[in-house]
Amino acid sequence: MPSATPTNRPSPNGASPRRQRTIARAVACEGTGLHTGATVRVRIKPGPPGTGVVFVRTDLPGAPRIEASVANRIAQPRRTAIACGDAEVHTVEHLLSAAHGLGVDNLEVELDAFEAPGLDGSAIRYVELLGEAGLVEQDAPRREIVLRETITVEGRNGATLTASPNESGLRVSYSLDYPVKSLGKQTVSLDVTSERYAAEVAPARTFCLKAEADLLRMLGLGLGATFQNTLVFDEDGVIENTLRFPDEAARHKLLDLVGDLALLGASVRANVVAVKSGHDLNLELVRKILAAPPE
Repeated sequence: MPSATPTNRPSPNGASPRRQRTIARAVACEGTGLHTGATVRVRIKPGPPGTGVVFVRTDLPGAPRIEASVANRIAQPRRTAIACGDAEVHTVEHLLSAAHGLGVDNLEVELDAFEAPGLDGSAIRYVELLGEAGLVEQDAPRREIVLRETITVEGRNGATLTASPNESGLRVSYSLDYPVKSLGKQTVSLDVTSERYAAEVAPARTFCLKAEADLLRMLGLGLGATFQNTLVFDEDGVIENTLRFPDEAARHKLLDLVGDLALLGASVRANVVAVKSGHDLNLELVRKILAAPPE
């Protein structure tokens, strides 16, 4: 089946397609990797038109570059990781989510370690950084994928993802269902605009169950996670923390989904409905969208 080709399609109202965006100046921050616990410094710089988001491992000889593309994705538990040759970058989904949610197409992201900083466990600090840098339009139309047909992928334990045509842009919905009364069933939906993303999705923090947190530590993961940057749920609620939204867990799943959709390398006009999906299923959907016939 031929690959989907991003197009420079006019807006539904007949206006010219939106131009690509980058940032006006470089910005930087420092934080701890959620899984490694290592201190990492990140510097986010403007990217040329048509290059997408590129990670640069400044701590490695030759400063290898890794394009944020599903073709470079490598399997890692509970996070999205990409690699090119021997160079890897892990836990990129929150930074990519911030860029995609704000409509930023081209960035160069320098890191001095292999895991992006987790910061407060959400994408809000990345949103703030991009805002501090200032967004600028570039002399190139934004690459866009317009679905022609409905695409569905299925995972384990009833997990599904469906993307259907939606001329007005990207709409995302997420439903989770945990056998823990403090989480239970949650569903959240929104049309992805920069304003709604920043206010309603970006502040939502990563989460896990208390039993999962204990297992991750046994496996040598989650070394940088704390009760402050990770919502840890037991039967009675969140441990040593306060929710920012009643449905913060579902909103964080939307955050991850928007970040994984960034690996399309283009914006997409689609209505994406997720039920209990995670990174693996999100990226399977990305692959199927790219494999669909072009419009």
